[in-house]
Formats: sequence, C-alpha cells, structure tokens
Amino acid sequence: MTSLEITSESLGKDQVKLTVTVPPAALEPAIAQAYRRWAKDIKVPGFRKGKVPRQLIDARVGPEVIREEALRDALPDLYREAVTSENLEPIAPPELDVTQWEDGQPLVFEATIDLRPEISLPDLAGISIEAPPSEVTDEEIDEQIDRLRDRFADLETVSRPAMRGDHVLIDLKGYRHEELVEGATAPDMLYEVGSRLGPPSLDEQLEGEKAGAILRFTDPLPGSGEELSFTVLVKEVKTKKLPELNEEFAKQVGEFESVDALRDDLRARMADYKRALVDEQIHSMALQAFVDASDLEPPEKLVDSEFHHRIHHVEDDLQKAGLSLAEYAEQSGSTELEVRSDLRAQATRSVKAELLLEELARAIDVEVTEQDLGQEVAFVAARSGQEPQQVAERLVAEGRLSALAADVMRRKSVQHIAANIEVKGRPAPIEPVVETAADGTELPEEPATSPQD
Repeated sequence: MTSLEITSESLGKDQVKLTVTVPPAALEPAIAQAYRRWAKDIKVPGFRKGKVPRQLIDARVGPEVIREEALRDALPDLYREAVTSENLEPIAPPELDVTQWEDGQPLVFEATIDLRPEISLPDLAGISIEAPPSEVTDEEIDEQIDRLRDRFADLETVSRPAMRGDHVLIDLKGYRHEELVEGATAPDMLYEVGSRLGPPSLDEQLEGEKAGAILRFTDPLPGSGEELSFTVLVKEVKTKKLPELNEEFAKQVGEFESVDALRDDLRARMADYKRALVDEQIHSMALQAFVDASDLEPPEKLVDSEFHHRIHHVEDDLQKAGLSLAEYAEQSGSTELEVRSDLRAQATRSVKAELLLEELARAIDVEVTEQDLGQEVAFVAARSGQEPQQVAERLVAEGRLSALAADVMRRKSVQHIAANIEVKGRPAPIEPVVETAADGTELPEEPATSPQD
C-alpha cells in the first residue's frame, strides 16, 4: 500500500471530495515504466533497443511527457487506493483534478465522488397487493377451442367478394419504373386479407374484390420509403371452413376420445400456464409496490446515465426505421419533450428499484452460487442457440459475468419480496406429485439435469 495523506470534505447529500497527497517515491514505479516504454520505441545510434538512458529520452521527448504518462498510468490505482482507505462506495466515475504535480514534489489531486445513498428499506409486512385471477374460465377454454378449429380449418373457394379473414390467391408484382423488383413480387401468393403482411395498401385494396379483379396502386417499399408501383391479379377468393366440434375433431387434434376429454386437457394445460403467468405478475406487482413504498431519491448522476442509455437505444432504433425522435413523438400523438420526460421517469424508477434490490440483497445476505450462474448461462445459451461453454467464455472475455451475477441477485431479492408481502388471493402452491412403486413405497426423485447435460 502507498503512504497516502487523505483529507475528506462533505459536499452535501451523498457526495464527498477527497484531497489526496502522494509522496514522490510512490510515483517512481510509474515513471520508470514510462521510461521503459520509450526506451523500447526510441532508436538512438550506439544504444541497443530498450537501453536508451533517461537523459537521452528526456532530450528527445521532454521530461514533462514522461511525467504525464506516468500520472495517467498511476492515477486510477491511486484513486482506488484512496477510496478503499476511506471505506467509500462510489456509484459513478469520479471527477479528478490534479492540483499539484511538480518534479521532486508530492502529487496532489482532488476526487469528487458520488456515493451510494443511505437506504431505508420498506417494511415488507406492511405491503399488500392483490393477485390476478388464476382460475381458467369456460370462456378461455372456448377461445382455445376456436383457435384449434381455425388452425385445422379447410379453405374452400367462394364466388363472393373478399372479406377480412379470407385468403386470396394472387399474383403480386412490384415495379420500380418498368422493372420488376425482387422481394416485392410473388406469383401464386396465398394471402390472408387483414394480416398486414404485404404492402401497406394491399389489405384495403383486396377487401370487396372478386376473383378476376386487377388492382393497381403505389406504396412505399418497407424499410426504405421508396415508392413502388404494384399490380395485383386476384385469382381466387377462399374462406375458412371450420371443422365441426365433435369426436372426430377431438381425435384429429390429439387422439382424444371426446370433446370433453379435449376440454379437460386444455383446462389442465391452461391452468399450468396461468399459474406461471400469475406468478410472474405477482413478482412484478410486488416489486412495483416495494418501490412505491420507498421514499428514496436516486442520485441524479445514476439517473442521467440510465436516461442517456435509454434515449440512445430509442434514437438508434428509430434511425433504423427512418424516423427522428420528433417524428416518432408526432406519430404517437405527443411531443419530443413528453417522450424524453417519460424516458427519464422510467430511468428514475429503474435506478431506484436497482438500488433498493441491491440493498435488500445485502440485508438478507443473498448468495449467488456457481449453480445459479451455470443455470443462467445455460438459459442464455438456449436462447442464442450456442453451447453453454461458448457463452460462458464470451461473458468472461467481455467482463459481463458480474452483471449476470447482479441480475441473479436482483431476481432473488424480488422473489424474497413476493414471498414476504401480503398477496391477497395468492394461488396455493402446487403440491409435488410423489411417484410410488408397486408396493406403495415412494420412488426417489430423478436428479436435476445440469446446464451442461
């Protein structure tokens, strides 16, 4: 450790200024390292590479350049040492100001530091939310049945005009002047009216037209805005013929003996899905209530950083779509100022939630194990179609493993909140199914599959 002289001055809420005095001897290793770098780069007749004396290097580049390089190298480590010595917990990069740096004299620098605020956690016992309904209704089962019938429907040709939901067999041709445009032309295309998957005006043009109709219109090419001329020949109009809801349909869908058996299977599947969905909603609502119960004002520097991160991503996405922030605001019926204000409010709430969850994790001593990280890596690998080992190596190389661990830690904190607040109407936990052998003894559980399996 370096022998540093440190004085501390409070600058108000959650901010402090350190004045750090560093003895000249403590900077000699950094100065020597700077000279060694230059000795390797400078060519001086009569001296081997790396053996050029300091006096000649000073004559070539100047001692001030060497000292500036040494300062640049040493300052980050000196700052970290000062912060550790004072037991401070910065939340953002500091503002550093060198006030003295002369040959033979101590280095003096000031560091203005934003600190993690003192956080009082809300009392979980005083927080109450109401769980969304988790029961599967007959109407939901009917909707699922209707979707299945729609999926297994046959298409039959009709002579009437096309309506929304019908399928039409068309020849679609897109022209740039007189030249056909690849990607905007499709012969014998079966198109669902109302799907909005073709040129912007196609659905409107098709509605009310019969087989044999020839349509002509202009539309912008998606992604570029370039106007193309389109010609569409309507060859057939087809409507969906839904299968009858009977035993034959039940067997076609999943070899069920009856419609009632099909409905029972759908109810069981939807019950599992809704329970998982309600569980996610409870966690989200619990976090919102937890954040609302706190009067924490997040540090402006963190909010500014999160806001600029969000606005950058929004503007980047809009640029890819050919829009400016002002144009997007106008299309969404607001102003650019309102969009920015909304993003800042989101950033403020996000920073507040993150600070609260980190503080809760400390209070309840959340532990992120290697198994937790392994499962997280496996999940990322499954989504990206890569091998877990590949993902782990990439995360380590990019320095993102700690961020992944922080995500796990925050998720465990949210789980703790959801488990310890009052949740009115919380669904009862699902009892595990215990398998038994023929003699009635319980069978052991199968071991969990590891992320590498």
